[in-house]
Amino acid sequence: MVEQFRRSKRKRGQTLLGNHQKCWIWGRNVVVETLLAAKWPVLELYLADRLPTDQLERARQLSAAAQTPLFVEPSEALTRRCRSAEHQGYLAKMPPYPFDDVDALLGKRPKCPLYVILDSIQDPHNFGAIVRSSEVMDVDAIFIGRNRQVEVTSQVARSSAGAVNHIQIAKVADLADLARILGDRDVQIVGANEKAETKVFDYNFRLPTAIVIGNEADGIQNRLLQLCDQQVRIPQCGQVGSLNAAVSAGILLYEASRQRMQSS
Repeated sequence: MVEQFRRSKRKRGQTLLGNHQKCWIWGRNVVVETLLAAKWPVLELYLADRLPTDQLERARQLSAAAQTPLFVEPSEALTRRCRSAEHQGYLAKMPPYPFDDVDALLGKRPKCPLYVILDSIQDPHNFGAIVRSSEVMDVDAIFIGRNRQVEVTSQVARSSAGAVNHIQIAKVADLADLARILGDRDVQIVGANEKAETKVFDYNFRLPTAIVIGNEADGIQNRLLQLCDQQVRIPQCGQVGSLNAAVSAGILLYEASRQRMQSS
């Protein structure tokens, strides 16, 4: 039996995250985290009728609190909607991601912020993994550019394990302009560069800091790199030329977090 709110309760003309195939997020963790955080409103929630009673009841409560239409259907119906059998019985139709306002973020700057600036990250799995690491390592905000940067897509949300709901992400027109503004506010701009002389372990991340992670293929664009107060590298011993963007970001953020926890 299919349980659902009346179809007439749906809003018509909804703007979606992507086309019909790309507007879905799925998986228990990311869907539940999205409902709990209530930052990114869920347009419609679909649950598999095979889910345990306690999970169904909790999801009903969350959807009712968010005033989100809920549909309980056979698992095969969810698979057809998102074209994946990995939904774990949880599927949500999403609008575009609600980016945070840059001016508002800068206006409520913490005493010793730790920011991440992403310069043209194009792989959604990299972006999602960086968001996840940033949230775990207590980053205050992530800034991305408007050009050559993957949006917060379904893949990004799933790769982040729902972390996109728990961290502030802002989109700016010009990352170099942002770096200048942060520099004027005594935030040190630190670029990740495998050719840098300074090792990541030798830099003082206890200062107000913005870590810049560059494009997977080209690294940090020159005009942004020139605005960095410091460039750091991760020492490597193997034969592979470099680490990917997400792994590099994770190592840099761990070192920053380690230093800050020691000092506190």
